[in-house]
Amino acid sequence: MAGQATVEQVMDVERTAVVRLEEGLHARPAARVVQFAKGFSSDIEIVKGGRSANAKSTVKLMLLAVKEGDEIVIRARGEDAEAAVEGLAAIVAGEADDPAREAAQTVPPEHVPAPTVAQEPAAPGELVGVAASEGVAVGRAFVYLPREPQPERGRIAAQEVEAETLRFRRAVEAVCAMLERKAGNGDAAAATAADIMAALKDVAQDPEFLTAVEVRIGAQEDPVAAVLAVGADLAERFTHIDDAYFRARAEDVRGVARQVANVLLGRDEIDLAALAEPAILVAGHLSALDLARLPLRLLRGLVTTEGGPTSHIAILARSFGFPAVVGVKAEEAALRSAKTVAIDGGRGVAVVNPDTAVAAAYAARLEKAEAERRALAAFTHVAPKTRDGRAIEVAANLGSEAEIDGALGFGAMGVGLFRTEFLFMHGKTLPSEDEQFRIYARVVKAFHPHAVIFRTLDIGGDKALPGIAPEREENPFLGWRGIRMCLDRPHLLKPQLRAILRTAAVGTARVMFPMVTDIAEVTAARALIDACRQELMDEGREAGPLEVGIMVETPAAALCAATLAREVDFFSIGTNDLTQYTMAADRTNARLAHLNRADHPAVLAMIEMTCRAAREAGIKVGVCGEAAGEPDMIPRLLGWGVSELSMSPSLIPRAKKIVSET
Repeated sequence: MAGQATVEQVMDVERTAVVRLEEGLHARPAARVVQFAKGFSSDIEIVKGGRSANAKSTVKLMLLAVKEGDEIVIRARGEDAEAAVEGLAAIVAGEADDPAREAAQTVPPEHVPAPTVAQEPAAPGELVGVAASEGVAVGRAFVYLPREPQPERGRIAAQEVEAETLRFRRAVEAVCAMLERKAGNGDAAAATAADIMAALKDVAQDPEFLTAVEVRIGAQEDPVAAVLAVGADLAERFTHIDDAYFRARAEDVRGVARQVANVLLGRDEIDLAALAEPAILVAGHLSALDLARLPLRLLRGLVTTEGGPTSHIAILARSFGFPAVVGVKAEEAALRSAKTVAIDGGRGVAVVNPDTAVAAAYAARLEKAEAERRALAAFTHVAPKTRDGRAIEVAANLGSEAEIDGALGFGAMGVGLFRTEFLFMHGKTLPSEDEQFRIYARVVKAFHPHAVIFRTLDIGGDKALPGIAPEREENPFLGWRGIRMCLDRPHLLKPQLRAILRTAAVGTARVMFPMVTDIAEVTAARALIDACRQELMDEGREAGPLEVGIMVETPAAALCAATLAREVDFFSIGTNDLTQYTMAADRTNARLAHLNRADHPAVLAMIEMTCRAAREAGIKVGVCGEAAGEPDMIPRLLGWGVSELSMSPSLIPRAKKIVSET
């Protein structure tokens, strides 16, 4: 029997999944997949178009060039194969928490331009490049044009192989340690930077890279030569991929190889960490690894001769909010002569050593932009009221406790939507009631005295839980998800409700049920809350007062809002899904973007109907979809009686300003 149990534990599991991650499995998502996969003992591979890759190798995954919308097969063999496959399926479906995406949402929209190329210089002396990050700057230049690392010898002696292999491994460890230090900073866009640094660290530690270098060293090749050759070979493979985002990863590989080579050579001609005053960085090729060595708080702009709008340096520039122009056409001598630089990241141009008139013009534009930013910042910690004196709560949409500080920094007045499902997707096992309570309690205490609205598990269909295989559905967005799945599986919902009830005893907590379409669902959910409260009382545990609400995100809920309003304490309109379902247009389909508009007359009718029902029933109504932060929508929503707007944290100051002027 013991032998039989062992055989049963070793499983072969296979699942088809559609990748919903923006830009597919590029470096950061690939690194995230690898990090998750390494937590399992099973052998795991991802297959696309007949080609397969080890799911524990970042480089091999990236070389598959998996794009958004691609169908892949996830295979695993081992004792924990099922949990591994289901967890990876959730990640590639874009439903597990993504720090990079959340970090991107903390960057004001004006810093995330649609990349453009300036075709011709508009003035003498302008260098033309690619617009990578909007904004203007003028100031002192910090020139970084180091010599390429070169091997100091061609071959090594046979007796040196062991020592040189060890020296190579220590060089990789040194680079990884540097990346870890950079990933641990507390800057405003730290989540994006940390994610990129983790991806680069995975490249440095990837077996594809390490093994190839050690094989060359074993053949008595100089370690520096081996590192540079392997880096060049891998980078060359990326350059042949028919996708700009994946081609841009070639520079990541080259950057890691260059840095390891420099450590082996014991040199670094220009210490990027030595930047002590605000400056605009002027460089040739620059990797994200190079950029991470800078004190980014002092960087006022970036000009490079290489790179593109999808490179990691462009992503970091947008995340940290400084202008950047990449791929400029310039002679190295001209760049080395730079003492001052003027840069227009929106147009994709830079001027080296601008004359007085040009410098003054850029300075005036910069001052105007700074004045606008300062004016908006004044609203960060305002408790806004409309002109007729109505107080409006402007809250944050969050998915983890890691986002608390960022939301508070932008002036969030509580949390209008806490997506609890991300907590369930992180581990190999489901979180216990006590684990949930500890996290929920930290959130409500952080935002006291404002309320935190916990959305119960919005999971099922295309979202997977560790160890629980969802039923395959032809159309998961219209399938067994949200409250439908949770009511069918009370063993999932009851511990969550108990944790939220306990949280309500230590702060202002509210609960909200997703995907409601029928009054019977609300009745059943409220009965479960009552049962959980009674259980806690019988156990001598404290359960606090708890307002109960629903997400209005289906046309059915909007059409039945008058009936539903009699059974709940508040509505929260989820405009993203409400728009998708009203317009019968998948919001992940780029071809249908013109239909996914909250200001479409049909969607507006649904929102107005919901607000009217809430007003007549005397209950609160909020909005937690993207429309809550849209300048043109806010006055309309307030006019219909919305009293809470919940959004990505970075949009909060602007929303407060609009509320105050409405």
